[in-house]
Amino acid sequence: MSGDLLLVNGRIATMDPAQPRASAVAFRQGRIVAVGDEAEARAAAGPGVAAIDLAGRTACPGLNDAHAHPMSVGFALGDLDLNPSTLRSVADIAGLVATATRNKAPGRWIQGRGYDHARLAERRHPTRHDLDPVSPDHPVVLMRMCHHIGVANSRALALAGITRDAPDPDGGVFDRDAGGELTGILRETALTMVRSAIAAPTEAEIAAALERSGRAFLEQGVTSVAEAGIHDPVELRAYQGLRLAGKLPVRTYLMMMLDEHLDALVSLGMRTGFGDDWLRLGPVKLFSDGSLGGRTARLRQPYEGQPDNLGLWMMPPEVLKAKVLKAHQAGFQVAIHAIGDGAIELVLDAYEAALAAAPRPDARHRIEHCSIVDDGLLDRIAALGAIPIPGTSFLYHFRDAYVDALGEERPRFAYGLASYTRRGIIAAASSDAPVVPIAPAVGLQTMVTRRDYDGRPVWPEEAVALEEALRVYTVNGAYASFEEGSKGTLAPGMLGDVTVFETDLFAVPATALGEVKVDYTIVDGEVVYARR
Repeated sequence: MSGDLLLVNGRIATMDPAQPRASAVAFRQGRIVAVGDEAEARAAAGPGVAAIDLAGRTACPGLNDAHAHPMSVGFALGDLDLNPSTLRSVADIAGLVATATRNKAPGRWIQGRGYDHARLAERRHPTRHDLDPVSPDHPVVLMRMCHHIGVANSRALALAGITRDAPDPDGGVFDRDAGGELTGILRETALTMVRSAIAAPTEAEIAAALERSGRAFLEQGVTSVAEAGIHDPVELRAYQGLRLAGKLPVRTYLMMMLDEHLDALVSLGMRTGFGDDWLRLGPVKLFSDGSLGGRTARLRQPYEGQPDNLGLWMMPPEVLKAKVLKAHQAGFQVAIHAIGDGAIELVLDAYEAALAAAPRPDARHRIEHCSIVDDGLLDRIAALGAIPIPGTSFLYHFRDAYVDALGEERPRFAYGLASYTRRGIIAAASSDAPVVPIAPAVGLQTMVTRRDYDGRPVWPEEAVALEEALRVYTVNGAYASFEEGSKGTLAPGMLGDVTVFETDLFAVPATALGEVKVDYTIVDGEVVYARR
């Protein structure tokens, strides 16, 4: 019968404190019916059920990516890959753009994602002056890994209607040279202006992108993901169409952009939690600041070498507080992008004020990324019961940019799982893909080792044991979406979602965890991915 399966002879990390370890799991009709030894599992499964011999491999609850962009992941698969591990200079990037122009008709957009100026030989962003000579007939826009800053060539700027005299938009900056000319570097809403000149994808194109990205998530063992921003109704229709057709690849928790959707949702009587085990309405989302790599995250103290730069507010603080209160009073969970300590302080102020004005038990308001904190901010997060959503591999990829922007000491507690755990703070793991690769194995390695891509220590005081790192990817992710009663642990009655690694994860050297592959991904008791 569909959803009937046995896993036997494994090292199963159940994440259930009542029974932390087992060697077998049985599923019937997509739900777990037994966790224990092989005899118990076979008795519960009944005769004739197919079995997978794990042969000592580690299995755990299906991994949960608490903040990613599946739509963007799907579209990014067709964009230029500007990964700094392969493109090491501005000249390399320009060369890739030049190649792309030969494969596209003049006038067609060329998009790329993933460069990191801090890891380029020139230690700077590309500019339009680098791109114009190789792309005179194509509009080009390239995004840094953080997706908060990018560069456009002159043709793209012209199509977006951006001229030398254009004023900086609210919440954004057009970089200029000493003579006032545009460099092509775009920060925050300035980047959005250029990207808005690209034709919006259709519902069918979005659905196809979601199916592509879903396969990528399943290949990495991810069975649940939070979509970090529904901006347009066509995006929601694409998700619903896939769900109705039974083609949605991973369970999805939808963050609805507050400004675009809150009034409509409230008018319909909707709130966080509406939906089913496959597609559920999540929090409403706001941005409070930008990114560290783009030096637009809002800080309490200036950026290194820029004494007048504290970063940007995406909206005036009092406006953000009013929006949070409105959403909170309407019964929504709120999720706010906040990276700098100034922004996180504002978010906590807003949550405290909302809870004081309209007390509500177990609101579980979230702080997306929650990067630069100190002891005082951590204590406030714990007292509020707010949920940080750290990028678990951000320091692996971005250490250089963080140190360049803040110096060695200020990022001390960034994504600090040990400090969260000591305070009882429930933090949920995320990739923020396609900002960085989905790669939960790299996230696990980073949490356990606190080392970057080059093996350098990254404030190792915040390292945690593998068991706790897995908890951040399973139990805590389910808690962040109010779904701990149905997933996140392997126990009877829970959804039959499991990730099976290629080996005994607990026997792998910590520095090699990022190389471990997933052999099987199981959803509703059925194998939906098997590594060949």
